[in-house]
Amino acid sequence: MSFLLVIALAASPDAGVLLSRPVQVSADKLELLNKEQRAVYTGHAKAIRDTTTLTCDRITVEYGADREVSRILARGNVEAVDGERWARGEEADYDNKTGTLVVRGKPQARQGKREVQGELVTIITGSDRVTVEKARTRVEDEKGLARDGGVGAGPQKITIDADQLVLDEQKNVAVWKGHVVAKRSDTTITAPELTALYDDGGNITRLQARGGVEATEKDRWARGQRGDYDVDKGVLVVTGQPQAKQGNNRMKGTKVTFFTGSDFLEVENATTVIEVESKKPKKK
Repeated sequence: MSFLLVIALAASPDAGVLLSRPVQVSADKLELLNKEQRAVYTGHAKAIRDTTTLTCDRITVEYGADREVSRILARGNVEAVDGERWARGEEADYDNKTGTLVVRGKPQARQGKREVQGELVTIITGSDRVTVEKARTRVEDEKGLARDGGVGAGPQKITIDADQLVLDEQKNVAVWKGHVVAKRSDTTITAPELTALYDDGGNITRLQARGGVEATEKDRWARGQRGDYDVDKGVLVVTGQPQAKQGNNRMKGTKVTFFTGSDFLEVENATTVIEVESKKPKKK
């Protein structure tokens, strides 16, 4: 038998509790603990609020003296779906008044083409915002780059790790903060903050790094205060007292253009230092 709690039951105080927002909860078993102001649902538990559906093994609904639901706790095989957004973990805490869902326990999340793992996933239901702590992001780049910098090498993965990720689907923007490491093929970009811009198809078009950026690819690197990476062209422009190194050549200038997937590096107003390995004199 499946037990169901809906807002319409509020007319009968003994049958259910008044919800501050319309929420429907169902499960195989329901236990009402009125003195503790709790209702416990176990077995195929499901809660629906607006566009969000939450499923798990066990749901505990907490409510106040006014019989309005304040909190929903989900435990065991938790999965939440809200439009194109999806999150999964071992437990979740849902604030019914603010619509804030926090997922813990090896959580995973997906928004569009972006797949994220982390330590904590926060979704504001009814919005286009997802926040992930200790984020590990995977993005499929459908266009791909040829080795000469042109389009056509097939799909490649862009991976981005950071202390925090904020996804805003409405603005087509994702912002990573804290110890950011982005990798695409042989190229690695590190920075304190990285912003990704998307097209309408969900593909990353640009990566903008701020606060000190460094790019490495095999024996080449470039560093400066700011970096602007055109993903389609595979071109990273570094500004803000930029420096570059390629082989034994070290360069400084006003702008460094780093062409990924090639051996071409361009420095404007360049000052170059060529390092020569010194040979120790042979002992007689």
